[in-house]
Amino acid sequence: MSTKNLILALGLMGLVSCANGGTISKGSDQKEAGQGGSSSSILPSSDSKEVFAEINGKKITEGEVNQKIESRLSSIKNSIFELQLQGVNAIIIDELLKAEAEKKKMSVDELIKKEVDEKVGEVSEEEVKDFYEKNKARMRGQPLEKVKETIKNQLASRQASIYHNNLISRLRDEADIKIHLERPRVDVSADDDHFKGAKDAKVTIIEFTDYQCPFCVRVRPTIEQILKDYDGQVKYVLRDFPLGFHAQAKKAAEAAQCAGDQGKYWEYSDKLWENQKDLQVPQLKEYAKAFNLDQAKFEQCLDSGKFAQEVAKDMNDGRKAGVTGTPAFFINGQALKGAKPYPAFKEVIDMELMKSKS
Repeated sequence: MSTKNLILALGLMGLVSCANGGTISKGSDQKEAGQGGSSSSILPSSDSKEVFAEINGKKITEGEVNQKIESRLSSIKNSIFELQLQGVNAIIIDELLKAEAEKKKMSVDELIKKEVDEKVGEVSEEEVKDFYEKNKARMRGQPLEKVKETIKNQLASRQASIYHNNLISRLRDEADIKIHLERPRVDVSADDDHFKGAKDAKVTIIEFTDYQCPFCVRVRPTIEQILKDYDGQVKYVLRDFPLGFHAQAKKAAEAAQCAGDQGKYWEYSDKLWENQKDLQVPQLKEYAKAFNLDQAKFEQCLDSGKFAQEVAKDMNDGRKAGVTGTPAFFINGQALKGAKPYPAFKEVIDMELMKSKS
């Protein structure tokens, strides 16, 4: 694969999320009110008196306008940051490759050829067949012979991406890199929702989630790894954001809250992730039997919609913070959208812990 095509392929790797348009502390089943992190708002001031318009003599100020479109402004500003960060990292990669090529007295293209292209091995027929069998549903009934070359190219591209990422990772580790660009922060409340980890941790991670979102279940191992690696340093809060096109997600969120009423929130939540494709109300009631709950109390809670307003409040707070899809994370108020890999969380968490010590 050429350098140009490889970098293009890497650049097209986007966020993965469902879009609308570890160690647990002793108090893990408690609920705790609090903020997602102390920070100033990323939005223009809601107190600004600059006049944007007038109607019948009444002045419409910048502050009033910003309050009206607060959630959209928040989402836009975070998108701008993500683009800027991509630009910063693209320039860093260019500079790292240029410096390494100069050190080895070769061009960047020659460096990529040596460190990436020449290391990509021949894709075997067995590998192609194995990939085909595991991904038959995506092949839309096409025979192996017709898609063989496409699969070979895809597997070779994967190898190239691994070698390229390893090269960049090594060069970054050897370089002195300081990124001064800071993620925007929003004021997002942890409300009184269930949490794992240390109650007074320096870093609070708030997730807005949807029990029917496939990307939300995909990120579970990452969250558990974070809680294990940052035991005592991170507090993780789960809030609900059932999307409109997921018909069973809202009731599933209410069911988890009903289980939480009897001290089994996290256990029941895990059960929902394990049975993501089977979340009808009768099944939600059946799952409760696994945790020795007062079944009549649980079912009355679910049928009455006791926690419907709680779920609605989570969704409203999420919208105010700029959430449009799930999973959506806020690390001390800094947004990470989609099922990001562990290193993306680690980068922000480590920076916040470093700041807390200074």
